[in-house]
Amino acid sequence: MMRSIKKLAIIAVLTPLFAACSSGPSDSDVEELIQAQYDNANSIMDDAMVQAGDDEMAKAVSGMMAGMMPTLESVDNVSCDTTEGDNTYLCTADVTQTIGGNSRTDSGAFKVSDVNGEWVLTP
Repeated sequence: MMRSIKKLAIIAVLTPLFAACSSGPSDSDVEELIQAQYDNANSIMDDAMVQAGDDEMAKAVSGMMAGMMPTLESVDNVSCDTTEGDNTYLCTADVTQTIGGNSRTDSGAFKVSDVNGEWVLTP
């Protein structure tokens, strides 16, 4: 009888831990992944401007392109559902961005996977 109680106690303690490990990404996880994509695009643009050096035409084109780069304003209404196994989720979100001074909101879908304990956007 005492053994059964101990087994039940261990199961009761471990069950929430396993459930927590298999839960999907939080809203902030998804927002951080999307922000990282914007940051990466801006970094590429910054590198291109540095590469332009003293070439006036390249500077002008880089400056024009930089003005067209979107700025992430917010990520709202995040919802994630399991897809393709336990560690992959299909998430939807409303993404508000500003491009050239104009703000717009679009709904998007993002595949998010847990890779070695870290959330990543996957193709």
